[in-house]
Amino acid sequence: MLYAFWEIICGLYYHSFWFVTVGVYNIFLMLMRLILLFDVHGRKGKGWTTREKYRICGISLLLMNLILTGMVVTAVKESGGAHYAGYLVYAVAAYTFYRVAVAVKNVIAFHRMVLSVSNVIGFVSAMISLLSLEIAMILQFGSDGDFFRTMTIFTGTGVCLVISAVAVYMIIVSPKKAGGEK
Repeated sequence: MLYAFWEIICGLYYHSFWFVTVGVYNIFLMLMRLILLFDVHGRKGKGWTTREKYRICGISLLLMNLILTGMVVTAVKESGGAHYAGYLVYAVAAYTFYRVAVAVKNVIAFHRMVLSVSNVIGFVSAMISLLSLEIAMILQFGSDGDFFRTMTIFTGTGVCLVISAVAVYMIIVSPKKAGGEK
């Protein structure tokens, strides 16, 4: 949550649409996690079933993917995104690699089981961080506009497609989840 607010503050300070929207996107991901956490701990057996959690998360990710697609299109059109001052890009890179490592660890830990909803949210968050880091590094270390647009189109499209595939998978699998388990 702190990282999401930091992104929004950077966006306001640097007048960056990219920072603000990435921050808001991450807040939505964190809100999804908080809702799941309160459902598990706060409703004493009256919470959602596993299939409901999968379906709700899948639908939410599909809707949020529309926002992500708009972010990528805007970054390509405006040839802009995340401009970090000085060495700040290295701190963002370290944090991004940490997020990716945790997401990969969780995927490997659950390689024979369907991922938990929380792990899916972590995976999506790591993918967004990678996309944001790529944009920041290309802008930080200089490149012509064509390279930036090409890389942003390919990586952004890839991230959007993977998130869409995960969301659709969750929606399709949700009716098949163990009948009503919590």
